[in-house]
Amino acid sequence: MPKTNELKLLYVEDDKELREQFVRILRPKFKEVYESSNGLEALEKYEAYSPDMMLVDINVPKIDGLEVIELIRKSNKNIPIVILSAYSDQEKLLRAVKLGLSEYLIKPVPHKKLLSTLDDMALNYKVQSVDQNLTLLKGGYAWKKKERILCHFDALIPLTKREIIFLEFMVRHTDTIVQFSTIENLLWEDEESEVAYSSLSHLLKRLKKKLPDELIENIYGEGYRITSL
Repeated sequence: MPKTNELKLLYVEDDKELREQFVRILRPKFKEVYESSNGLEALEKYEAYSPDMMLVDINVPKIDGLEVIELIRKSNKNIPIVILSAYSDQEKLLRAVKLGLSEYLIKPVPHKKLLSTLDDMALNYKVQSVDQNLTLLKGGYAWKKKERILCHFDALIPLTKREIIFLEFMVRHTDTIVQFSTIENLLWEDEESEVAYSSLSHLLKRLKKKLPDELIENIYGEGYRITSL
């Protein structure tokens, strides 16, 4: 199971005594723990350190916790966030739910409860990171975006440079018919149309030999399509 010690945490709390108490517990569990005593400082540290997870008290000065999260969510929809509140406020809870929070905890929070919640967040973070790097395709295929590789049921399929460029473009446009001319211009921009057409035909023939199942669909008279799972 993924561990919190692989991740960076931003902890936002204006109560100095409580913050120091929690930091003593959290610091051994995380790769890094960044502290903020107010919302403005939290935004500055978020920009400076790019934390993987956040633990945010609602009632912090300068900018309240919910506004901090609202601003972060404009550019980052996925970072796991736990909100802390000293009381159960229905209006704030409803507002918080819309922000895609991982958890909403009411103070005082038992240490074991906090740590188990953060462990769950770490697990979700890892699953989410894998999902973001992986595009699942029909027929048991998967495209790994960062590595630019194609797998079929975990077996790596060797690809040439042009085949990689072609598949990367097609995966970015899954479930869409990509016209012949678009692909030809992508791969053979400086070539004459007849040469480009012939080269594309050869590339597709090679790919069909490499792919155990039909991944690239030829839409007669229109172009090609790759379908996502």
